[in-house]
Amino acid sequence: MKSNLLLILTAIALFSTYSCAPKPKLEVPEKYKKGQNAFHKICSNCHGSDAMGKHTQAPRLIDEEYLSPNFTDDDIRETILNGTDKMPPQRKNASKEDIVEIIKYLRYSQKAAGLEPQEEEEEE
Repeated sequence: MKSNLLLILTAIALFSTYSCAPKPKLEVPEKYKKGQNAFHKICSNCHGSDAMGKHTQAPRLIDEEYLSPNFTDDDIRETILNGTDKMPPQRKNASKEDIVEIIKYLRYSQKAAGLEPQEEEEEE
């Protein structure tokens, strides 16, 4: 009897966890789907399924602060690999390909939200 109850409770817990997992909110072109899937697997628990931040846990990445040249692709790569004071490193969770695809997906999502990187002024 106890084992049946334990089995039922475990099944409920697993189902609840799966059903609460963030789902993609933005339909993206096929070439960004790998990045979207990697983002949802690695980043969305903190940054939200739409990269708009989740509560106050992590910053929204669809923001001018995270556009290039303020925050370059190399900055994103290094942050994913090494973390920050508030973000744990993801080097064990993200392959090189995952990171490349996540960056492409984030840059696409920023543009889709109407954010464009500022042109750097040329010095004469």
